[in-house]
Amino acid sequence: MANVIEQLLVLQTCDQEIRRLRKEMEDIPLRRQQIEARLNAHQEGLAQAERELLEARSRIKHLEGEIDSAREQIKKYRDQQLQIKSNDGYKALEKEVAVTQAAIRKLEDQELAAMEVVEAATAMAGQRRESLAGEQKQVDEEVKALLARGEDVGGELARQEDERKAVAAGIDPVWLRRYERIFAKQRDAAIARVEHGTCGSCHMKLSPAQIVDARKTDTLTLCDFCGRMLYLAS
Repeated sequence: MANVIEQLLVLQTCDQEIRRLRKEMEDIPLRRQQIEARLNAHQEGLAQAERELLEARSRIKHLEGEIDSAREQIKKYRDQQLQIKSNDGYKALEKEVAVTQAAIRKLEDQELAAMEVVEAATAMAGQRRESLAGEQKQVDEEVKALLARGEDVGGELARQEDERKAVAAGIDPVWLRRYERIFAKQRDAAIARVEHGTCGSCHMKLSPAQIVDARKTDTLTLCDFCGRMLYLAS
């Protein structure tokens, strides 16, 4: 195997690792968004519970207002009874008092039901807060670990890039440019080993002439199918 191919294989290992590390670095913001997005459901659940609690409390306040108005109306009826001299007028007002008192009892029943709703909504809101706090803690820990991983990846990426510069400096510029053009187009590798008469990357059968050329130390041999540089280990 030609010395330049050996150098390019070392360089390719660096480039593959650099590509992987860069992809991981690029994915970190998205992964953070995905982690933090888990809070949305918990936050919405808490918001819904708090809305229900607020509505129930508002219902109680409204009912209390209606009850107070009804009691005030009864007071007015009583005051009017003191001024009415006819028995029929007195009885008519007494009937109004009875109707209003019945209405108050219904309102009080509704108020009790609303209080039960408030109690249930208060408990639910508490559960939602507790659930959100637990999820927030978990998310904070995961984000912290992710950011720490980002720092590690950044440090490793810098080391790999320095190593690549050192390796590339010792490679013939002509071969280096050819390799870099091919690697930029491929998702995995620019150099493929000839294995059992086939390209080690695309696994297509090579011609006898290509196999012979792949042995040469001064010839750039490309796979006709995938365009990768070929080499044949000795």
